[in-house]
Amino acid sequence: MIMKSIQLPARAWRQTLVALSLGLGAVLPAHADLFADNDARRAILELRSQFAQMQQAQQAQNQQIQQIRNSLLDLSGRIDQLKGEIAQLRGKQDTTVQQLNQSIATVEAGQKDLAQRIAPLEPVSVQIDGQTVTVQPAEKNAYTAAMTAFRASQFDAAASQFKAFVEQYPASPYLPGAEYWQANSLFALQRYKDAAAVFDALISGHADSARVPDAMLGLANCQVELREVRAARLTLEHLIRQFPKSEAAQTAHDRLAKLRR
Repeated sequence: MIMKSIQLPARAWRQTLVALSLGLGAVLPAHADLFADNDARRAILELRSQFAQMQQAQQAQNQQIQQIRNSLLDLSGRIDQLKGEIAQLRGKQDTTVQQLNQSIATVEAGQKDLAQRIAPLEPVSVQIDGQTVTVQPAEKNAYTAAMTAFRASQFDAAASQFKAFVEQYPASPYLPGAEYWQANSLFALQRYKDAAAVFDALISGHADSARVPDAMLGLANCQVELREVRAARLTLEHLIRQFPKSEAAQTAHDRLAKLRR
């Protein structure tokens, strides 16, 4: 079909163009507003989605924070509990240390008291005739007391104390000295016979003692006082032969010479 062109007057064409332009003018803004509303809706939806995501993240973060707070509270409680336990342990430790110190003090006091009690019973080392020997404290004290009496010229007391010592300590290393000074105490009391008996006991009973030469000289002196001159000579001669280098032997020479006159 062949369409025929429609011919309109010029005035009609102008009116038609005006109407079209007015119609287009009304239609175009409406489409523009429609596009703007869609973009806004999309933006709002995106914002809502982002906000929802942010809320979820915030909730998750809050949960984590709350968990951390709970953990901190638990840890704080545990720390407080440990502090309490440490305080109790320290209290127990202080009590234990105090008890231990008291026990140590008690033991030390007991040891000190025991040492004081044992001290008089413990052997002591002494020098007797150039030799180091061990004696009991009571033994030493008894000998010292007797010697003190002798040096004070208390010969009666000295003789009694030395005699008691000999009887109480028959195995004492002081024994030769005790017998020697007992005999000298008796000699000073002019008890020559008793003195001679003690000197003789010393000579025969302690042949290895350093006191023997002096005891032999003392025996000879007793024999002279008892007017046993011949016996005194024999004793002095025996002394010189047996201990020629002793000081007692030198004195014996002089006395022997006087007895021979």
